Amino acid sequence: MSLTPQPAVACSLFLICVLSNFSGSLIFLMLGLWFLETRRPYEPMFGHNFYSLCVWIFIGCVSVGCVTSMLGAAAVLAAKRWQILMYACLVSLCALTMCGVGITSLFFHDRIRQIIDVSLNKTMTEYYGMPGYSTLTSSVDALQDSMPCCGYVLYNDWINANLFRDQTERNGISVPLSCCLPEFRADVNPRCNEGFPFPISPRKLHQKGCLPLLESWYRDHSFAIGAVASSVAAFFFLSCCTAMHYFRDINSRLKMEEALVAFQRAEAPRTRMKQTSSSLN
Repeated sequence: MSLTPQPAVACSLFLICVLSNFSGSLIFLMLGLWFLETRRPYEPMFGHNFYSLCVWIFIGCVSVGCVTSMLGAAAVLAAKRWQILMYACLVSLCALTMCGVGITSLFFHDRIRQIIDVSLNKTMTEYYGMPGYSTLTSSVDALQDSMPCCGYVLYNDWINANLFRDQTERNGISVPLSCCLPEFRADVNPRCNEGFPFPISPRKLHQKGCLPLLESWYRDHSFAIGAVASSVAAFFFLSCCTAMHYFRDINSRLKMEEALVAFQRAEAPRTRMKQTSSSLN
C-alpha cells in the first residue's frame, strides 16, 4: 500500500537520503580507493593482509551505500513502506559491517610489526635482485625511494642480502642504488653505493631504516581507516533512523486514513437515512 507524502516531507527526506547518503558514500569511496592506491607499491612484499581486507570491505560497503541511496530516494518519492524497510535494512547492514572494519583495523594496528617484520626482512635478504623476483626488487626500491629509507633497520643490514655477498659479481657495491640520496645517484668515482662491507660515503645514503618508517605508515593508515569506518557507520545508522522515522510517520498517517474511511462507511447509512427522511417530509 502506498501513500503520497506531503511535498515538504518528501523533499526534505529526498535531500537526506540522496544528497547526504549518496554524496557522503561517494566521498568515502574515493577515500577508500586512495587508501588502496597508496598501498599498491608495497603489495608484492606483503600480499593481502588485514589492511587490504579492511580497505576492500570498506570500498564494498560505501559502494553499496551509493546504490542504496537510490533505493532510498525512490522510497521517499513513492512512499512505499517495503522500499523504506529494505533501505533501512541495507543501510543498517552496511553500518554493522563498517563497525567490523573499524574493529579489524584496530586489531591490525596492534599486529603491524609482527606482520611486516618477517616479510620485509626476508624480501630484502633473500629475494632482492635475484632472478625471477623483479617485482619484489621494484617494490623494495619503491619503498626506499618513497619513505625514504635504506635497509631493514639501518643501511648496513644490506650486508646480509644474498645479492651483495658475492662482491666479485657486484663490483664492490654494498647497497642498492635506491638507498642513495637523489642528488648523489649520478656520482661515478666513487659511486654512492660503492664500498665493502659498507659504503665509502654513508652520508650519501638514507640514514633511516625502512622497518620503523613502514610500521609508522601502516599504523597511521590503519588508524585512519578505523576512524573513517566508524564515521561511516555512524552516518549509516543516522540514515537508518531517519528512514524508520519516516516509516512510522507513514504508518500513523495510514492508520488515520483507515480510521477516517471506516468512520465514513459507518456514517454513510445514517446519512442516507437522514436524507431519505428529510425528502419524505
